[in-house]
Amino acid sequence: MVSKSKVASAGAVAAVMLGAGFVVQPVARAEVPPVSAVVLSQGVTSAPFKIKANGDRKVLYRKAVVQPGASTGWHYHVGEEIAVINSGTFTRIDGSDCSVREYGPGESLVEPVGPDTVHMGINNGTEPVELYVVDIIPKNATAPTTAAPDPGCDTTGTHAGRGGK
Repeated sequence: MVSKSKVASAGAVAAVMLGAGFVVQPVARAEVPPVSAVVLSQGVTSAPFKIKANGDRKVLYRKAVVQPGASTGWHYHVGEEIAVINSGTFTRIDGSDCSVREYGPGESLVEPVGPDTVHMGINNGTEPVELYVVDIIPKNATAPTTAAPDPGCDTTGTHAGRGGK
């Protein structure tokens, strides 16, 4: 901790160091609240979920952007993920049954964990999809997702089904 006298002394030294001809004037400072927070995005989900962690975990907080016509590719998650759609429409295809669900601004999704939960996200819209994502992954994981083989769902439109691309 620095005493007030040391701070005052430092100010006096600075004034002397500025030399003759300079006028030292105090600078008005705005009051800064001791704690502040800004909500970047928020969403609602009805998906039930639990977060179980055995051992150390990394927590990643990411902003993801999916451009129009782009997809995440088939993948699964190595840890828990909760995402909020901030803008755009995100189409999620579940590789287990090729079901499709669209998520819009203000909606959240909770991704299941493991290689038996392969899925893909697509932006079929005309504007970028912006998501805010929290991943809770094993400490030694190098990424929150792992690429997976195509399960054979039709991804040519928003209405997926078995039968290839």
